[in-house]
Amino acid sequence: MNKHIEKAKELRNATPMVHNCAQTIMEVYADDLGINKELANHLGCNFGGGMKCGSVCGAITSGLMILGAKGIDSPAKVNQFIKTISNNHHGLINCADLLKENAKNGGQKKPHCDGMIQEVIELIDQMEKEND
Repeated sequence: MNKHIEKAKELRNATPMVHNCAQTIMEVYADDLGINKELANHLGCNFGGGMKCGSVCGAITSGLMILGAKGIDSPAKVNQFIKTISNNHHGLINCADLLKENAKNGGQKKPHCDGMIQEVIELIDQMEKEND
């Protein structure tokens, strides 16, 4: 399995869980980016819960930060990233909307967020391979 996904699962299954979606993705890629885990967590702290106000999903925003840090920043690639995730979730990218839709379908929050994290990691890694 993907090393980034394994690390994300480890962080999200820690007790107590202290990593929001954005922090999880930032920390998973910290070594790749040459930053320490503390800085990665600080960078992601205000993006969980959709910037703490239900806006764009923290997994998505941190995914965009990672892509940018890896030099993947063309408008076409950024739009492809967002559109791919949006298409997988009935056009939704805002945390509040994603969670509302998930709850409406009987889902629980943590498994949903963990799934978003995995989806973003897989897409980052795919886009990075395509960019090589």
